Amino acid sequence: MKRVIAPFICICLLSGCSLIKQQVKGEVSPKNFNEELSFTTAKTVIVLPVMENGGTKNFLFDTGADLNLVQRDSILGKTKKYEGASKRQMKLGKEVVGSMKIGHLDFKNTVAVTGDFKGLKEQIPNFGGLIGQPIINKANWLIDYPNKTIQISNEHLTDTSFTSIIIKRKGGAPYTIITIGDKEYEVLIDTGSSSAFNLPRDSKLAKELLNQYEFEDNQRERYTLGGLQTITEKAGVVALIKLGGMEFTNVKTTLNTSSQPRIGISFFENCKIYIDNIEGDYKIKKVDFPKN
Repeated sequence: MKRVIAPFICICLLSGCSLIKQQVKGEVSPKNFNEELSFTTAKTVIVLPVMENGGTKNFLFDTGADLNLVQRDSILGKTKKYEGASKRQMKLGKEVVGSMKIGHLDFKNTVAVTGDFKGLKEQIPNFGGLIGQPIINKANWLIDYPNKTIQISNEHLTDTSFTSIIIKRKGGAPYTIITIGDKEYEVLIDTGSSSAFNLPRDSKLAKELLNQYEFEDNQRERYTLGGLQTITEKAGVVALIKLGGMEFTNVKTTLNTSSQPRIGISFFENCKIYIDNIEGDYKIKKVDFPKN
């Protein structure tokens, strides 16, 4: 058995029927904007500096997070239990955050859940929280993952060299269709997950892949909502996954306790990703690296 001492970040907040109203609340200032920033990574997950509550802290960019998440040492106001990607629950507060600034852009009056995220704040220096759908859905985002830059605009940012992929919205979160062999599967696009391809271990697809490929037991630390935990999972490599007609080969795959199938940010490590909130879809472009 391999043992990897490294946090696996995977957070997906699940809440009630008023979720969409909470996600659309708020606005961006100025109304017309085009901002380009560099980003860093924590276990491959995108980290952006965000000014909130008078200071600048590191926030993870998480398309799988239904709401923003803000680190608070104590919870104020009404609390509620929220479920994360590992099906564990955590009692959190909720508030409308007056201002969250990314570069020169001010995302005003967006909804966030708040709490003391022990286990994660120790892994991310100067941890501030997660950028979730209440901020992501208010702009277009062009992520150049290989070059670690992100462009944020209220205008179109791509050309015909990008491939559009099917997006289905569930509670605001983006789902798409991948193809393995001759079968199609629905998966969550979860940039808050450091994995490439992750499946619930008891799913039908997980059982099929175990019969087709060699998987090893792997023990590691993972952070999901509810804290840091040591897990034992199955880890292997799937030879070919298709997305939007594009081929992704030798995809690292993990099978463990998870709420749903997901492709994480590592799936797109050689891509530019365009989150298009004008057209309501995602566009992908593989980046060609110069040969030595």
